[in-house]
Amino acid sequence: MDLELTGQVVAITGSSRGIGKGIAAAFLREGARVVLSGRDVVELQRVERDFQGSYGSDKVLSFSGDLQKTAVIEELARAIQTWAGGLDHLVLNIGTGRSVPPLQEDEGEWSRLLEINLLSAIRGVRGLLQLLEIRASQAQACPSISFISSICGVEALGCPVAYAAAKSALISYAKNIARPLGQRGIRVNLVSPGNVLFPGSTWENKLAQNRLQVEEMLAREVPLKRLGTVEEIGDVVCFLSSRRAGFIHGANLVVDGGQTRFL
Repeated sequence: MDLELTGQVVAITGSSRGIGKGIAAAFLREGARVVLSGRDVVELQRVERDFQGSYGSDKVLSFSGDLQKTAVIEELARAIQTWAGGLDHLVLNIGTGRSVPPLQEDEGEWSRLLEINLLSAIRGVRGLLQLLEIRASQAQACPSISFISSICGVEALGCPVAYAAAKSALISYAKNIARPLGQRGIRVNLVSPGNVLFPGSTWENKLAQNRLQVEEMLAREVPLKRLGTVEEIGDVVCFLSSRRAGFIHGANLVVDGGQTRFL
């Protein structure tokens, strides 16, 4: 299926590794132009070189900086404006689930998890919305925002409490901005992954520590009996960003192998 993303400009926050990197690769396979971002300059430059070698130097722009800071997001917006003149799709992927056991969170830990998993996304929308509006004003344009949430935000699964609460709040935020942004021609959706394996992930560490325990959990809790891949998440985000999903708006698409049970 041709998703008609060729030449479109996509900015993906937190895209030097893991799910964000997988999303970037998926957009590049579809012919899009991708703006990478991350705080690890060395890793970001390595990913940029790899992608440019595979897809062309004109297809990839990297931006290093802490996107939890408003001033840095403003710098990113200027860089995108100079490089591409606007933005077709924004994917907000910054997040972390690493925290402390339930009920051991102090105020600082709550602030840290909310900052990373919720407020960074809100700042991203505020700082880059004008670039999406430029596209929305053009004929035949179909700009979009995709938030990467988590199944921890929709069910009680034993996740770190502050992480689960932040992801739940992110889902609420996205649902509530979908109506006003839809009226301005910008679609808004979420993707909530389940357990995804990639280098350096929590699941890679858990497999190394006790593979049998992980396999037993998967057999018990996940009908498909396996971990997900970044390629699978990337393909879903590409579809949601495309014209093929033009009537999907305000949705939270769960990609978890059937682990969650809600309707």
